[in-house]
Amino acid sequence: MDEAAAAEVLSALAAAAPDAVLLWRGEGLGGSDVDVVVLAEGGARVSRVLRGRGLAPAPQGPGRFLWRRLPAQDVVVDVLLEHAWPAMYPPLPGVLARAERGRLGLLVAAPDDRLRVHAAEAVAGWPWPRGAARIAALVEDTSEQVLARVDEQDPALARLARRATSSGSPHREQERLPLRDAARAATGSPYARRALRWRLRGEPVSRPPGAAPTGGALLVALSGMDGAGKSTAALALLDRAEDRGEPAVVHWTRLARDLGVLAPVGRLARRLTGRSRPVSQPYRPEDAEDAADAGPDHAPARTGAAPTTSGGRRLVEGAWVVAVALSGVRNARRARGLQRSGVHVVCDRWLLDALVDLRIRYGHHPAAEWVLRRGFPRADLAVLLRVDPATAAARKPGDQRDDVLLTMGEHYDRLVTGLDVRVLDAGRAGDRVVADLLRLVEER
Repeated sequence: MDEAAAAEVLSALAAAAPDAVLLWRGEGLGGSDVDVVVLAEGGARVSRVLRGRGLAPAPQGPGRFLWRRLPAQDVVVDVLLEHAWPAMYPPLPGVLARAERGRLGLLVAAPDDRLRVHAAEAVAGWPWPRGAARIAALVEDTSEQVLARVDEQDPALARLARRATSSGSPHREQERLPLRDAARAATGSPYARRALRWRLRGEPVSRPPGAAPTGGALLVALSGMDGAGKSTAALALLDRAEDRGEPAVVHWTRLARDLGVLAPVGRLARRLTGRSRPVSQPYRPEDAEDAADAGPDHAPARTGAAPTTSGGRRLVEGAWVVAVALSGVRNARRARGLQRSGVHVVCDRWLLDALVDLRIRYGHHPAAEWVLRRGFPRADLAVLLRVDPATAAARKPGDQRDDVLLTMGEHYDRLVTGLDVRVLDAGRAGDRVVADLLRLVEER
């Protein structure tokens, strides 16, 4: 990143929302991005500041957005919304209470909380060399005082941190902390146990704090291909909720993104079918080149349909696609659970997108489509932000092949039929699209 430019953006955040933004990994700006937690009451203000500084959001998962200044990407802000703070980390209220005001005017997490975060991430299976280096740097900066404080709070994680600082540790060069060491830490720490659960099967998003909306919580689903403006529209709906003092979250439901316990099953399916890439991976421009000499059983079709298979491979892949659909349904029902707890939920992608993704990634699988149609909850308002392939390509150049975008547009137009989905022309100016979307929400 450009450190001076990043500092200017963070200073603007400090001026607009000084108590609603936390630099939870510290305030160093020498990396590829800067990590912040945004509290519920500051979401709209933070979005306005980042947009005003030329940054654009890209959803990375439930409750997480990567804001980048394009095309240079000289400033990248990794935003984690309050409700998505993982349970394996120290509780956020305590982290906020121990935080101190930094040189840029924002709250900065205390060193002992940051050390506990790094140690929990190691248990969760995050890259161990990087985590160990961060722990060692923290300990060096605080003359090991941070280890003494963490030892009082969580001895199991403190022992793991001491191992990271030891030059003679046999695990410093391993890609991940060995599972036996992660399990050993889990026996003495509830946070390590949650981290181990994350490593083994994933972890659901928790509910954000806040009073229930007076008119009842809404589940609003936004659909459309990349470049349609879903993220911008979702943030506009968050702004609306904040203006009313009501809690709201954005929930991302892209098919095959949050597989949890199914991830190792997918790797097994890949081995059984002899594929050179993950079964759940969409086709990329280079796939056609990679498969050119592999024969008809491996070459992807122009439309993005799955390669033809036979016998046992077809059976394994069919079962895997149904399992992916079930995983998508599980993720969608988490959104319904958040809504029932009294929180507005804005879903970036929903049933229509899952059906289109299924066709693009795997071809036509009636059983999996049936699972999606029966399993996805009904949204209070579902909207398709329709753009033509040329507009999508212009807004996100190089993101998809032209033929894939063309096929994707055809699938959206075909599959929206029969679904309770309102359609907006998203090829217009963004402010007009947002105005029409807000009108639809108000008419609910």
